[in-house]
Amino acid sequence: MPRRLLIATFFLLALALAPAAAQAVDSHAPRGARGDWLPTSEWVMSSWLPFDEARLDALLHTNRAELSTWLNDRRSLGQLAARRGFHDRRALAGALAAPRLRTASPAMARTLRSRALDMLTQPHLARHVLFHIFHTPAIPRHAQDIFGMSPRAYRKLRDSGTTPIRIAIAGHRSPRAARDALRSILVRRDDQAVRVGAMSRRQADALLAEQDAGLETYMRTHYRTPAQQVAFACRVH
Repeated sequence: MPRRLLIATFFLLALALAPAAAQAVDSHAPRGARGDWLPTSEWVMSSWLPFDEARLDALLHTNRAELSTWLNDRRSLGQLAARRGFHDRRALAGALAAPRLRTASPAMARTLRSRALDMLTQPHLARHVLFHIFHTPAIPRHAQDIFGMSPRAYRKLRDSGTTPIRIAIAGHRSPRAARDALRSILVRRDDQAVRVGAMSRRQADALLAEQDAGLETYMRTHYRTPAQQVAFACRVH
């Protein structure tokens, strides 16, 4: 059986076997959406947190380790906040974004409040923004700069389960050159978020620090194939 047909067969089989738990639990998800559904909004895809994570930690008396353990597709930040005495989620969203609101335009202030509320009420979205910091569409978009190949060629290798290092080698780039190019893209993306008011400089620096800390691991981690992603989405996280 040709490889492309084999991959498609596995994908369809995994989809057919997906249990009801595979459906998205975030309230913004369209009806029947898969468990890993996310909006395609740039701030979600690129981890542009609308408030400083340090402020979240201070208000909720929490830390990144606890958030990683707490957040899943059934437990939201708002539920954790309720345990810490914050029962009005809109008020908490405003408090989280308050330092940003002082200098934001009225339109951006409304946007920041809305995004902060989404962080509190949408558990899968919140986990993605806080912890899936290399899932940005900027990587395939800049595949030529990072890996020396077209976005289409990159996606084909990614969907086969190849690691970023092996993809770089396939594109005749050294792992170090690919890593440095990727970091440059991430820096530019973080800077763009600050320029448009989507993220504070303090949070952009914190995000870059997390990306720097995880970059080597990311480069060596196998991407999930489409069939593996379907199977992953079917689990209750």
